[in-house]
Amino acid sequence: MPLIKHGIFYHLYKIIYLGDVKIMKLFQVFLDDLKHFFKKPMLILTFLGVACVPILYSGFLLKGTWDPYGKLENLPVAVVNLDKGATYQDKTMNVGKEFIDELKKNPKFNWKFVDKNEAMQGMNHNRYYAMITIPNDFSADAASLNSDHPHQANIQYESNSYYNFIAGQISENATKEMKAKLSDNVTEAYTRSVFTQFSKLSKGLQTAGKGASDLNKGAVQLNEGQSKVTTNLAKLSSGAITMHEGTEKLNDGSRKLEKGTAELQKGALALAEGTQKLANAGQQLEAGAGQTATGTETLAKGIQTSKQGADKLTDGLTTSLKGSQQLEEGLSTSQKSSKELSNGAEQVANGLQQYQTAHPELKLDPNFQKLLAASQAVSTGSKQLSDAQSQLLAGSQSLTKGQEQLLSGSKQLSQGNSQLLQGANKLQAGQQQLSDGLHQYNTKFTGVVTGSQKLVQGASQIQNGASQLNAGIGELSSGTGSFVTGTKQLADGSSKLQSGSTKLSEGSKELATKLQDAANDTSKVKADDQTIQLFSTPVSIKENDDRHIDLYGYGIAPYFVSLALFAGALVFTTVYSARSSSTQKEAAGWKLFVSKTMTFALMSSGQSIIACTILVYLLGIEVQNVALFYAYTALVSFTFMFFCQAMVTWLDQIGRFIILLVMIFQLASSAGTFPFELLPDWAKALNPWLPMTYSIRGFRDVISSGNMGDLQVQANHLFLFLVAFLVITLGYFLFKRPKGRKPSNVVLQA
Repeated sequence: MPLIKHGIFYHLYKIIYLGDVKIMKLFQVFLDDLKHFFKKPMLILTFLGVACVPILYSGFLLKGTWDPYGKLENLPVAVVNLDKGATYQDKTMNVGKEFIDELKKNPKFNWKFVDKNEAMQGMNHNRYYAMITIPNDFSADAASLNSDHPHQANIQYESNSYYNFIAGQISENATKEMKAKLSDNVTEAYTRSVFTQFSKLSKGLQTAGKGASDLNKGAVQLNEGQSKVTTNLAKLSSGAITMHEGTEKLNDGSRKLEKGTAELQKGALALAEGTQKLANAGQQLEAGAGQTATGTETLAKGIQTSKQGADKLTDGLTTSLKGSQQLEEGLSTSQKSSKELSNGAEQVANGLQQYQTAHPELKLDPNFQKLLAASQAVSTGSKQLSDAQSQLLAGSQSLTKGQEQLLSGSKQLSQGNSQLLQGANKLQAGQQQLSDGLHQYNTKFTGVVTGSQKLVQGASQIQNGASQLNAGIGELSSGTGSFVTGTKQLADGSSKLQSGSTKLSEGSKELATKLQDAANDTSKVKADDQTIQLFSTPVSIKENDDRHIDLYGYGIAPYFVSLALFAGALVFTTVYSARSSSTQKEAAGWKLFVSKTMTFALMSSGQSIIACTILVYLLGIEVQNVALFYAYTALVSFTFMFFCQAMVTWLDQIGRFIILLVMIFQLASSAGTFPFELLPDWAKALNPWLPMTYSIRGFRDVISSGNMGDLQVQANHLFLFLVAFLVITLGYFLFKRPKGRKPSNVVLQA
């Protein structure tokens, strides 16, 4: 209910149905301000001046940049020719001079043909926007195509970007066009030279064709002889294979023998090593048994000492337990007394407090107040004392339980030490028997170690003999294998040679035929100018002018006009009060909203009409549809004006600063000069949220492309911005505006 009773819908309901304010009275403030406004000539002149701001802004910008590329003949560019010329196919050529001649035929720039010193001084003193230098070996590099080390011909270009960056870019593009034409001329000369060699190539191909015919006859004879050699080599290869199979069987037997003796040697060696390790282990075990006997004796003494200490610990813990129990009894008695003291002190303090409540005059008695504070302090302290003694009693009880557990553990420790002492005595007797037995074992095992070493020596001699036998048989098998491989490779090579000689015969016959055909084809090539031109320039570019804009002004106009309308709206907020009326100080919020909005709309209409009229009929801008151009300009102007109105109405001077920031952001992110894809990431993110993005797109449609479907889309976006700004302004006048607020300090008070 509060939202319905006090919200914007409630105000609409009162206006339309309840008769609280009649529709015509909404315009009364606007009409009164308008009458007051027309009574002052200075205000009228100021209003007209602000209305002309957009056309002054956009008009001068467009006029100054309308057709900068149409006056390039006034742009001075220095040209230095240092080329010394060269000789190509017994003819003198000077490509640098040809390039100069091409520049003289092109009046696009103000070419200045000077020496190198003058060009450098002119660049240093900013008399030239660029410098083109043709080096002294330019023609020699161009003529080096047929040499062993060809070089690319280079033209040196230097732009004076410090003087003017744009001029440097324009002159660089023009130089590239001249370079392309010069490259075409050089390519044509190369092509003409190549076609001259075609007649010589045709005669050479005819001679080569005759030689290929003679080669074919020799290849046929070679093929016949090679067939006989291949048959005999196949027989030799078969016999070699049979011999190799026998040696392979012999080699397998010798390998098995060698492997068996090797295993015998390894077993004997392992046996000798094992017996030696066993003997060493027996000696170590005997020494360890002696050490163990000594250790068990020491262990028995330590256990005896531990048992005596455990008995003393048990006696001490028994005495300590009795003391802890006495302490627990004393603390229990003290805790009860402290609790009674705390309860008594608390009753005294509560009694004094009740007595004071019954006798309010005692609040003014300082002695009674001191007595009351002292009783409360005693009550608090006695309660804290009781709590502390309760904690001490709990700790004493825990201490008693811990000492009982320690006493029980001490008794168990004493019993365990007695058992350990009995076991240690038995361990000492058994350890002595083990030491005596190990000594007898080590004495008799020495003979076993000696026998295992002799066994290793015999196995090693057998292994050496088997290895020598296997090596000899292996060499025999390897030799027969190599013999088999060689005879097989020889037979295969002979077969491939025969196949190759057959292909040579067939290929030489085909080569003779093809060379003769090539000679006939090359003799038909015509080296006329049309063919040479086609080879030197095989591809041409045909431009489609459907989307081409002839003048730079048409391309930049959407950006400048949008910027001018935004600037005009900002200027108007600095000379006109956006919040109050000079005729009705206490006017209702609805009336003030209608008055201010209509005044801003009136200024917006004046700015858009003046700007469109001068742009179309005085500056001569040709648009796709004049009526749509007027309508769309008005929509853009209304959107910018209502945005500025909303910011200044709510925030006053801070709002104007925000408007300036938004204008700066729009200049960088609206893609009015550079394409959207070239913008930084933060500008791309802002682009769809700023109205100038859509105003520029729409102006491009209505001025240049004529895409009315896209124009409707951009107009819809701007209309949504416009409605949002109006709602924001209306919210201020209905809910925020203080009544009786004085108007801002501005020039126009209407």
